[in-house]
Amino acid sequence: MELNKNNYFSDEAGRHYMSVSQFKSFLPSYGGCEAQAMATINGEFKPYAIDAFMEGHYLHAWNEGTLDEFKENNPELISSRGPTKGQLKSEFKHCNKMIEVLENDPLVMQALAGQKEVIMTAELFGIPWKIMLDSYNPDVTGIFADLKTMKDIDGKWWNKEAQAYDNFLDHYGYTIQMAVYAEIEKRVTGRKDWLLPHMVVVTKQDPPDHEIIYFDYDVIEQSLHIVGKHIERVKSVKSGEVEPARCEKCDYCRLTKKINRIKHFSELSLY
Repeated sequence: MELNKNNYFSDEAGRHYMSVSQFKSFLPSYGGCEAQAMATINGEFKPYAIDAFMEGHYLHAWNEGTLDEFKENNPELISSRGPTKGQLKSEFKHCNKMIEVLENDPLVMQALAGQKEVIMTAELFGIPWKIMLDSYNPDVTGIFADLKTMKDIDGKWWNKEAQAYDNFLDHYGYTIQMAVYAEIEKRVTGRKDWLLPHMVVVTKQDPPDHEIIYFDYDVIEQSLHIVGKHIERVKSVKSGEVEPARCEKCDYCRLTKKINRIKHFSELSLY
C-alpha cells in the first residue's frame, strides 16, 4: 500500500501497517485494550474525539506551515454562539500562546527545522510499520524531532504493576515511539547508526512551559526490546489467530459490557 498524507490515518492503512500508536493500543500498560484496538481496526468503533487531540493537531498544523488551512477545514474551532461568536474558541486561543512560546525560542525552532510530516515504512519484527516524523533534518542537525503538547511536564501517573509513579514519557510510551522511529529511519536510509530522536514538549499551562528532550542509544535499545517482548502477542491478535482480551475499563468495553459475575468488594482495591 502506497502511503501519503491523505491516507496515512485511514482504516486501510491501519489494517495493513503497524504503527506505534496502534501497538500501544493493544497493551494495558499503556492504557490499551486488545478488544478496543481490534474494534477500531475493523471499523466497528471510533475512539471518542476530545479537545486534547484537536489541540495537538492545531500545533502540528503550525509546525507544518498549514495552520490557516487547518482552521478553514475545522470550523468547530470557531465559537458559534454567545459574545465570542465567530472567534477562535478559548482553548485554541491558548494554543496560539503555546506557539508564541515555541517561536520565541531559537533552539526550539532549530530542533523543529527541516522536512515536515515525513512518512516512512519498513518491516520491523516481521511486519510492515509506518511512521510520520514531525520534523526531519538528517543533513543539517542530524536529528528528527517530535512535537508534543502536555498538561504539564512534571506530572506523575501511578503505575499499578510497578507500584510506583511514572513520568509522562514512560506513561505514554514515548520512549517506544522514539525508538521505533529511529530504527525505521535507519532501515529506510541504510545508515549505520540511529539519528538521535528529540522531542519538543510544550504545556497547556498559562503561561506555557516547554522543553527539548533527547533520547540516547541505550533507551532506544531498551525500548525496542520492550516492543520485541510484546509484538508476537499483538501480531497474533491483529491477525485474528487469537481472541482479543477485554479490559472492561476502556470506552469500547464500557459500551459493550455484559456482567457475567458479581465482584467481591476487595477486588476494587487500588493497590
